[in-house]
Amino acid sequence: MARILITRHGQTKENAEGVVQGKEHGNINQKGFEQIKKLIKILKKQNLNKIISSDIPRCSITAKEIEKKISVPVEYTNLIREKDNGELIGKNHKEFNWDDLKGTFETRKAPNGENLEEVRERGRKFFKELKRNYKDFDGTILIVSHGAFLKVFIGDLLGMSLYDSIFKLFIEHCSLTELEISDKHKEGYRLNFMNEKSYLD
Repeated sequence: MARILITRHGQTKENAEGVVQGKEHGNINQKGFEQIKKLIKILKKQNLNKIISSDIPRCSITAKEIEKKISVPVEYTNLIREKDNGELIGKNHKEFNWDDLKGTFETRKAPNGENLEEVRERGRKFFKELKRNYKDFDGTILIVSHGAFLKVFIGDLLGMSLYDSIFKLFIEHCSLTELEISDKHKEGYRLNFMNEKSYLD
């Protein structure tokens, strides 16, 4: 049985200020690094075998901070990047209205950006690869990704619509969500808990 722990990168300056992020850097702030330290204390007890991280710096920095204290291999992938918000990146949420974008909630996108259906397809491709590569893996893998991506990804595993995934789920920075991948489960996986963050308080 593969045990999959999922976390979101440490808080960034842009998160705190309500600035749209995407493929660009995002600067982890003091609170973010404090969150990462608290996460590491918990992860030291989890017998990690591997980290799979988004290749965007705010995630790779989070993964590298963990790797400094827990010596495990880190793999980077673009499949679990944040939703690409195109020309809206760098704008404050107060400067525009998402509902002004053309298309349905699922298909609308910023110019040169990505829509939620495309994010979901990336998540499905990633999970298909994860199941194929680690179905028989007896250990614990940490996934380091982003807020919107993780809401879409986890919501899809739970059979939720994209709308409900975005508005009814929340993934705190450096919280933990746990999945099991095993043939003993009817769907091949089971969600054990989500957004555990008591250690961050």
